[in-house]
Amino acid sequence: MRRGRKPLNYATTKYLYNLAKKITQILQKFDLFFMMGLYDVYVKGLVALQRWLKVGFFGSTAVLMILMVWFGMSTEIGLGRNPLPGSEFPRARVLEFLDGGTGMQTLLAEILTGEHRGRAVEVRNIIFIDAAVNPRVGQTMIIHFDYHGGGSYSAHVHSYARDFAIYIIAALFLALLVLTGGKSGVRSAYGLVFTFVTLLFFLIPAIMRGAPPAALTVFVAMAVTAVSLIAIMGFEKKTLVSIIGTMVGIGFYCLFYAVIAAALRVSGGNIPEMNQLVGLGFTDPVNLTQLLFCGILIASLGAIMDTSVSVASATAELSNAKLSFNELFKSSMRMARDCIGSSANTLILAFTGTFFVTLIMFQVLELNYTMLINRIDIAIEVLRAIAASAGMILSAPATALLGSYMYKGEPAKAG
Repeated sequence: MRRGRKPLNYATTKYLYNLAKKITQILQKFDLFFMMGLYDVYVKGLVALQRWLKVGFFGSTAVLMILMVWFGMSTEIGLGRNPLPGSEFPRARVLEFLDGGTGMQTLLAEILTGEHRGRAVEVRNIIFIDAAVNPRVGQTMIIHFDYHGGGSYSAHVHSYARDFAIYIIAALFLALLVLTGGKSGVRSAYGLVFTFVTLLFFLIPAIMRGAPPAALTVFVAMAVTAVSLIAIMGFEKKTLVSIIGTMVGIGFYCLFYAVIAAALRVSGGNIPEMNQLVGLGFTDPVNLTQLLFCGILIASLGAIMDTSVSVASATAELSNAKLSFNELFKSSMRMARDCIGSSANTLILAFTGTFFVTLIMFQVLELNYTMLINRIDIAIEVLRAIAASAGMILSAPATALLGSYMYKGEPAKAG
């Protein structure tokens, strides 16, 4: 007869159950610790990657600025070049007045800088209405000194010495930006310096060397946008949204410029400074007609960037509510409309302000309305105000649309 197995009693069953439970808990803890370790490694890896991205970004852009300064200073005709041999613009201190009359003064001044430093020279001061310089004894000014050889020279007052004041004002502005904005202020100052170096030492010298102004200015505007916004906002999703939104605004500006310029028959060769450029030998007709386009784009780029950043930041904040695409886009557009209204008003007033004295002159001359509205000056200002404002206005819905698509149903990254 086959004997059956003895059934497990209650105590044994309970012991085995508790043992299995403890083993399961140990395994679960091990798995949890393992996953936490992987997550910690993942987070630390992301932080390290972002740190190295920042180091690489700021390092590469700093090197790029150095190269651009070298490029600008190596241009044969450019900033700091003196095309007239024997001619210089040194600082000089007024020692005494020799004689003076209506519209003309002769004074004795000591040259403080340059090849003829320490030399006392007679300087003529021709007083113009638009560039009057009224020096005092002991005051420092800039003179135009021409040395003809054999002790012969000619010198006249050029302007007040404003360079040190400009440097101090710029330094105070940067200090204000840093003190008010903290780390964001430092990054903003870096972006501002990059923009200044790019325009002064790369864009202008490249145009002087024959590069196509319009295409190069659009490229520079996009590069400045990317570098400035990454420096300020970091490598975040809203940074990408802002950059693309700004580039869309630049594209709309180009479109509206072409349409309005054709409608108003403004070629770009109508600006008053054009005759001066021709007189200086800058005679390429293609380059000349594109300079107006370049100037308006540079002047309006800041407003387009501000609008895109404001809308992108608002969309990122709204995404914390985990809204759908339609809800997020509608909410973003409600905030964008307020930004559009204020920014468009600011931009048009800025362009009108540069034309304000001319408008006063038109009133003084009592020009006929038909004559006034058909002047090339008015057409150029309309082109400036409308083309730039259209690019800025249309960048807002483009940014809201892109931001809503990228942030739909998910919260934005904090910070």
